[in-house]
Amino acid sequence: MPKTKLATLEEAVALAAGASRIALGGWSFSRRPVRMAMEWVVRGLRFEELVVMTGGLETDLLLAAGVARRVRSFYLGMEALGMGPGLKAGAEVVEETETSLVLGLNAAVEGVSFLPLPKHHGEALSQVRPELKAVRCPYSGAEYWAIPPIPVDVAYIHGWRADARGNVVLGGHKGADRLLALAARRTVVTCEELVDDIAATGLEADLTEPLVDQVVHLPGGARPGGCLPGYEPDWPALLEYVSLERAAVTEWAGRGREGRG
Repeated sequence: MPKTKLATLEEAVALAAGASRIALGGWSFSRRPVRMAMEWVVRGLRFEELVVMTGGLETDLLLAAGVARRVRSFYLGMEALGMGPGLKAGAEVVEETETSLVLGLNAAVEGVSFLPLPKHHGEALSQVRPELKAVRCPYSGAEYWAIPPIPVDVAYIHGWRADARGNVVLGGHKGADRLLALAARRTVVTCEELVDDIAATGLEADLTEPLVDQVVHLPGGARPGGCLPGYEPDWPALLEYVSLERAAVTEWAGRGREGRG
């Protein structure tokens, strides 16, 4: 009998306790693990750094509630909706470009001390990241910025469909979720639909068993964002969040986790 990776929400939430660096999957308002973020807010969890490719509702929520001390990303905001209470209050941000963030995650996957970014592509980044070191290629003499690895303690990814063995069909925009899972010591997937066998559905898995440690059946886990093909973002609820004062965020998260948002 294949080993099940099914876990309770409580077990998945607990993996973040005491972690240094947490990564969240999804893109823009698509497939963000918002329900997981709400759980951390209500339970008062704290961790050092949040890694997101693009930071939206879930990131703003964690910053507003003080769950994440610092965020690393190449975009923060809620697009045309503006800024939420977390970013309005100010936050410690490690600025990346899309390229440097991907290089840092790949360096963690490959177990190397850095990956090179051509110097002319990283001049602006070096102005806000003075800790970056320049290196010279021993073959061509060309100069590069040495992008250090970004190892992740736990990656949390929300998907459309999964089976108990850890095969996952993401649905919608796939973002960089496979890279996040590769760079993480442990990966938790919350899913809208739990099936017996992904292969039997005729769909190809975006994440496969070796990359996933826990699977949590969590319908609506991306709300009020979207998770295609299941549901679109709830724009009135997102606008409500943007209008909140920072002090009201925990109560809003509590209503959301109980389905009363």
